[in-house]
Amino acid sequence: MMSPFFSLLKRPNALSLLGGGLLLLLAAAGCRNAPATPQPGGPTPTVLPFLDASPPPPVTAVETPAPSPAPTSDQAPAGLAIQVDVNQQTHPISPLIYGLSAADDQALQDLRPTLLSWGGNPSTRYNWKLGNAWNAGSDWFYRNGNFGFTEGSASDAFISRALSIGAQVRLAIPTLGWVAKNDDNNTCSFPLPGGGCGNANGATCENPGPIADPTLANVPSSPAFIAEWLTYLYQQQQFDIRFLAMDNEPELWGYTHYDVHPTCTTYDEILDKFLTYATLARDLAPQAEITGPVTCCWFFYWNSAAGPADKRKHDNQDFLPWFLQSVRQYDQQNGQRTLDVLDIHYYPEGLYNDQADPETAARRLRSTRSLWDPAYIDESWINQPIYLIPRMKELIDTYYPGTRLGISEWNWGADQTMNGALAIADVLGIFGREDVYLAAYWRSPAVDTPGYFAFQMYTNFDGQGSRFGDISVKARSDDPDAVSSYAALDSATGNLHLMLINKQPDTIQPVNLSLAGFTPQETATLFRYDPSTPQIMQTTIQTGAQNPLTIELPPYSITLLVLAPATP
Repeated sequence: MMSPFFSLLKRPNALSLLGGGLLLLLAAAGCRNAPATPQPGGPTPTVLPFLDASPPPPVTAVETPAPSPAPTSDQAPAGLAIQVDVNQQTHPISPLIYGLSAADDQALQDLRPTLLSWGGNPSTRYNWKLGNAWNAGSDWFYRNGNFGFTEGSASDAFISRALSIGAQVRLAIPTLGWVAKNDDNNTCSFPLPGGGCGNANGATCENPGPIADPTLANVPSSPAFIAEWLTYLYQQQQFDIRFLAMDNEPELWGYTHYDVHPTCTTYDEILDKFLTYATLARDLAPQAEITGPVTCCWFFYWNSAAGPADKRKHDNQDFLPWFLQSVRQYDQQNGQRTLDVLDIHYYPEGLYNDQADPETAARRLRSTRSLWDPAYIDESWINQPIYLIPRMKELIDTYYPGTRLGISEWNWGADQTMNGALAIADVLGIFGREDVYLAAYWRSPAVDTPGYFAFQMYTNFDGQGSRFGDISVKARSDDPDAVSSYAALDSATGNLHLMLINKQPDTIQPVNLSLAGFTPQETATLFRYDPSTPQIMQTTIQTGAQNPLTIELPPYSITLLVLAPATP
């Protein structure tokens, strides 16, 4: 029987159950949206499904029976201009940007993620020796639990499952120093006199209250304990685990894990924990790529939970620049690199929710510009340009060149709506164009929801495993707030893939596609998902080798145009 821990969860897509098979539920959470005055806050719980069930039949796109001609330029109304040039702004798209944090069998079959990421708040206190014991921290009364996984090793099952489909693994290893001592949901850090568990009256490191005996629900986790796990994973099991993440959101330990960490985390503690365990990981798994500091969200990119006094101790340096510089200095002194990927989480402030009213929906789609556009002022308490990806790359180039950028948790919310789906499609296009190294969507969109099909438009658009191209090329829209565009060449076929996202809820938008450096055949294949279709639709259109080519985009739609090169 499912415990009250799960029945009371109220987050988007909190629980997905499919009949049959083995169910692993991992409780975890991303960053909470910051309040008007930026202060650290504790996340709320989320449940992750990871099922072991028989794979469903392959999903195929629906094909319309006959080609339909594209309107000619003299028939079409004035359209929005999109310029594509296959010889400009070219670079490989990392396949690792199409990651998920959890997936059931159908999602693995349909979405074909390239990366599966084990993380979230409970990963900080996962007891690998027991294999099925976590502590929920402040997410649920500091209780232990197995989250529905009653036998064997949950981490082994997760890793095996990812590798079986050819996905890379990102594994968060605990560095806090405490892990759950059992999987009993009645074991907790603040037991009440009359039974049950308390939450320390909402105490945090910033507003402390009762201090727990950490041994009530936990046992120490030392570097030796984690070394034993790494030896087991890489030598005994011989798992090919590509990425080792140094824990999860250590800046929030004094909030999420207040019972075992009642003080606010400082710059120095995050660095010391990282270096201790990253050095260990490098020695025991030299082939692994190490990621850190796994920091969540805007406020903590620049500050610690310990406040201004902690920052003053470090010459008022912002946290991430200081961290990168400090790790670089350590690595230079010791002759080996302990950081391969700058690993951060990103949730747009105030938008990681299920709301899709007109005002929120419009802002959600504008907010994807916070990933890249220095002219876009974030419409939250941040109230300044974020331009996240270029900014982080500038920090890397300045403070630790050669480090890659990973966004190991991201979610724009409302993924069961078409509005959320458009945001997913836009973000995946941005990750490819802006050359992000790895990314993992927080959890997985629910099966057959708009967000699900938006993801599939990049990773399996025809139901037969075809993916968006792997060489990014220039695609410039005159109005990216109305229609955003992403283009890529498929190096295996030479085809040009053009993703067009009409963000306008009520407007049929003609677009004029100008192609430079590429002559297409006279027919093209069009894949589309919009509110009028139950799944991805496929058709063939006549291009007549027009340049520009004019097509119409339905309101709130995602369109992928696959253009084969003309025969010489």
